[in-house]
Amino acid sequence: MTASPHPTPAPLIRSDVLVSARSLHEYTNMFGLGPEDLSRRVLDCPGGAASAVAEISADGGTAVAVDPEYALGADELRARVLADLDRSVLYTRERDDQFDWDVRGGVVGHEAVRRAAAERMLADLEAAPERYVAGALPSLPFASDSADLALCSHLLFTYADRLDAADHVAAIVEMARVASEVRIYPLVDHWGTPQPELVRTVIAKLKKERLTSRIEPVAAPFQRAATTRLVVERTGNQPPEARLSPP
Repeated sequence: MTASPHPTPAPLIRSDVLVSARSLHEYTNMFGLGPEDLSRRVLDCPGGAASAVAEISADGGTAVAVDPEYALGADELRARVLADLDRSVLYTRERDDQFDWDVRGGVVGHEAVRRAAAERMLADLEAAPERYVAGALPSLPFASDSADLALCSHLLFTYADRLDAADHVAAIVEMARVASEVRIYPLVDHWGTPQPELVRTVIAKLKKERLTSRIEPVAAPFQRAATTRLVVERTGNQPPEARLSPP
């Protein structure tokens, strides 16, 4: 029997995905956010332990995060966040040549920023739980057009060994139902390997969904190979048909 040239990826389970802690400053670099972006209705998907929603909200903006781990109780979520923070710090230290430490204040500065982001997010979750919604792609618990800009960090393309092209398209179409613009970063997998073939396939399939795509450069990437992001926008005023999830 001949093996398939494109074997079916192993399914992605929740424990595979790091509940990552990142600051709004890091999001600004990754997604090219300007003041006009931060004045829009922002959806962080998945939000993990990023402090972007807390920081945007503190400045008077409107932002919501969605993540399946928000279904955990407060104590269990805190334990998961801190454990994954330790995993993330260890990973980057073991592969320090893959990262530009100058843009993150060195190893010690980077870890301090990540821990501060996690603590700020957890405090904001306690103070304003309505900003943190339990949910997961490709079926988000939001009405169509309830956001203007969706940010997707370190999920799509990062887990290319677990998510195939159809998974990527379904997730992006769903985010584009909720928000008219979607920005995705990075376009490399968790080993730092670029995914050009997968990106091309996804872009081609998104075109059939009436979504336009473009690849933009990232000015100061922390992960050296992660030099680009994907921006997806609707070609018309109406959101794409939500075949996978009702509004």
